[in-house]
Amino acid sequence: MRALFTRLGRFVEARPGSILAATIVLVILAAAGASQTHIVTTQEVFVDRDSSTYLNNTAYEKAFGGQSLVVMIPGTQAELTSGKTLQAISALTADLGHDARVKSVVSALTLLSAGTLPEGVTLDQPGVVASIVYAADGTPKATFARLFPTGNELVQITLVAGLSVDDQGVISRHIQDQVKAAGLPDATVVAGYPRLASEMTSSIMRDMAVTGLVAILLMVVVLYVVFPVRRRLMALPVVVVGVLFTFGITGALGVSLTLVTMAGLPVLMGLGMDFAIQFHNRYEEELARGDTPAAGLIDALTHIGPAVGTAVLATILGFITLSLSAVPAVRDFGALLALGVAILFVVALFALNAMLYRFDKAPSDAELAAVTEPFAAAHGRKPRLDVGRYLAALASFSVKRGPIVVALATLLAVGGLAVDHLIPVQTDIQKLVPADAPGLVAMNQVAKATGSSTSVQFLVSAPDVTSPAVLGWIAQYETREAKAHSEIVGVTSLPAMLSLASSGSAPTPAAISAAISQIPASIRTGLISDDHKSAVLTFDVKEMSISQVADLIKTLEDEANAPAGVSLVPAGTVNLAACVVGSMTDKRLEIALAGFLAVFLGLLIVYRSWRRAITPVLPIILVTGWSSGAMWLLGLELNPLTAVMSALIVGVGTEFAVLLLERFWEELGRGVDPAEAMTQAVSRIGRAIAASGLTVVAGFAALLASSFPAMREFGAVTVIDVLLALVATIVVVPPLALWLVRRRAAGAPRPVLRAVS
Repeated sequence: MRALFTRLGRFVEARPGSILAATIVLVILAAAGASQTHIVTTQEVFVDRDSSTYLNNTAYEKAFGGQSLVVMIPGTQAELTSGKTLQAISALTADLGHDARVKSVVSALTLLSAGTLPEGVTLDQPGVVASIVYAADGTPKATFARLFPTGNELVQITLVAGLSVDDQGVISRHIQDQVKAAGLPDATVVAGYPRLASEMTSSIMRDMAVTGLVAILLMVVVLYVVFPVRRRLMALPVVVVGVLFTFGITGALGVSLTLVTMAGLPVLMGLGMDFAIQFHNRYEEELARGDTPAAGLIDALTHIGPAVGTAVLATILGFITLSLSAVPAVRDFGALLALGVAILFVVALFALNAMLYRFDKAPSDAELAAVTEPFAAAHGRKPRLDVGRYLAALASFSVKRGPIVVALATLLAVGGLAVDHLIPVQTDIQKLVPADAPGLVAMNQVAKATGSSTSVQFLVSAPDVTSPAVLGWIAQYETREAKAHSEIVGVTSLPAMLSLASSGSAPTPAAISAAISQIPASIRTGLISDDHKSAVLTFDVKEMSISQVADLIKTLEDEANAPAGVSLVPAGTVNLAACVVGSMTDKRLEIALAGFLAVFLGLLIVYRSWRRAITPVLPIILVTGWSSGAMWLLGLELNPLTAVMSALIVGVGTEFAVLLLERFWEELGRGVDPAEAMTQAVSRIGRAIAASGLTVVAGFAALLASSFPAMREFGAVTVIDVLLALVATIVVVPPLALWLVRRRAAGAPRPVLRAVS
C-alpha cells in the first residue's frame, strides 16, 4: 500500500496544474447534476415499494384518491349558513371541479339538495340552511356534524392519486389563492399533508443553505484554534467541491433528497475536512523535517496515505451497513455517505495535495525557509493551543490506569445498552418539522376544532362490499371497536352513512342499492369503489403519539375477524408513518453488529492480524453503549435520523482510532518502546485528530441551527457521539493497544510489530 501511495504522490507532484484544471471542469459538470436533485418529503420514502404496507396503500389511493386538504371556515351559525358563504364555497367547488388534480370536493352544498326542500323554498332564503343544518339546541344534526365542528365549517378536498410533491404544492397554493379570491373570511385556513410537504421542500433548501454556511463558519473557528499550520483554510473550498461532486452524481442518478439524506451535507463536510486535515498536517510535518516541497508531498502521501485510506475503508464499511435498514430513506442515506466519503477522499488526495504543492512549487528564498522549518519556529511563536501535548498527557494518564479505565468504560457501555429500549421513537411528520410552519399550524387548528388529530383508514375488499352480509359485518365491527376504544372519536363508512348500525333489520340488496344511489357522487366515491369491490372504513382518533396510533392500528386489525372472502387491511398516510416506527428500530441491533463485523473483517483483510483489526473496533462498541445512555439521560428521541447513529458511530469513530493506531504502529516500526511510541503517536497526530474530530463536530453542530426539530436533535446526538468517539480514541485505545501489543510480545519471540506496509 505504501508503494501505491508513493506512486500517487509522484503523479500529483508531476501534474498539479492538470489536476486542478480537471477539477474545475468536473465542478461545472457536478453543478449541472446537482441541479437535477429532487426533494421528497412524503411518508412513502420511509416504506419499501414492494412491501404489503406500500402496496395496500397504493391500492387504496388508486380506488379512493390520494392526499386530502381541508378548508376550514370560521364563523357563527348565521355566517356559516349565509348565502355569501355558500356562494363562495360554490365558486371554490366549481373551480376545483374542473381541475384534473382533484378527485372530489365535499361540502355542506354536497349534502344540501334543493330537491329535498319544500316546494317554493330555496337555499338562499334567510334561515333555511341553518334550519336544515342545526338542531333546535344549536348543535349540527348528525348528517352535518362532520362538516360543522364547533364554530367552523369544513370543505374536504381529495386529490387524485400519484401526484408528485411539486404538483401537490401547486394545487395547495392554488386552493389558498382561490379561498382568498372567493371572499371567505381572512381566518379561513387550508390544511393537509400536501401543503405541509410543499412547505417542507422549501424549508429543506433554506436549511441546507443555512446549515452549510454555519458549518463552514464553525470549521473556520476550529481550524484557527487547534490547527496552526500554513494555509489552514485551504481545505474548505476543496471539501465544498467534494460535496458538490457527491450531490452532482446523486442528482444525475435521480436519487431524491429527503428529510434524512439532507443531513448528509454537514456530515460530509465534516468528514471531508477530516481527510483533508490529515493530508495537510502530514505534509507540513514532512516540510518541518527539512524536506523540499516535492519530497515532502511524496513522503507525506507515502506515510499518511495508507492510514487515511484504511480509515476511509472502515468508514465506508460502517455506512454501507445502513443498507440493511428496512427504511428506504435510511438506505439512501447510507449510500449517499459511502459515496460521498469515497469522493471526498479522492478529492482531498488529488486536488488538495495539488494545491498545497502548487503554492510551494517555486517558493522564494524566504518562503522556502518558512516551509522547511517547523511551523511554529518559522513564525516566531508557539501554537496558541498545544493540543498534541495535552492529549499525550491524557493518554499517558489513561495508560497508567488502564484496567480501571477500561472497566469503567465497559460498565458505562453496558448501562447504556440496558436502557436503549427505553428511548422513545418519533416518526410523526408533524413532530419532525418546524412548529411554526404555516402548514403545521393550520393542521393543528383543524385538529383542535374537530377534536381529532388523526384519521386511520382501513381498506375493505370483497367480491361485493355492498352486499347485506359485508355491510352488516362492517357495521358491527365499527360499532364494537368504537365502544371498546375510547381513543376513537368518530367513524366514517358506507354503513355509517346508511345508518345500518342503528337499523333494527338487515336491508335487502335492492334497498341498499337504492340508498347508495341517493348518496352524492363526491361522497360515494370516497366510500366505495366504482366496481363495489372495495370500501373505506375511517376511524377518527384523538391526539396520540404515533407509536400509540401504531398499536391501535394493530389492535383494530387483529380484532377484525373478517368473514370468509372479506379482507381488511390498514392504509393511508398515517399507517405509513405508523409502520416506520417498527421499521426504524427493528434492525438497529443488526445494523450495529453488521457494522462492527464489516469493519473488523475489512481491517483484518488489510492488516492480516486480528489484534490490529480488533483494536479500533472494541472502543467504538463501547461508544455505542455510551451513546444510548446519553440519549436516555438527555431525553432525546429516536427519529429517522437519530436511528442511524450506530452506523455513524462505527464509521466516524473507527476512523479516529485507525489514524491513531497507524501512527502508533509507525512509531513502533522505528524501534521505539510501546509506551513511548503511543505517547509520540498521540503527540504528533493528536493535533490532527483533534482538529479532524472538532471539524466533524462543527459539521454536525451546524444542524443545531436547523429549523427542523429532527435535524436539531440529530445534530445534538451526533455532536455528543463524535466527542465520545474522540474520548474513546484518546482514553480507551491507548491502554487497549498496549495491552494487546504486550500480550503478543509475551507470546512470540519475533518482533512485536513492523511499520505499515
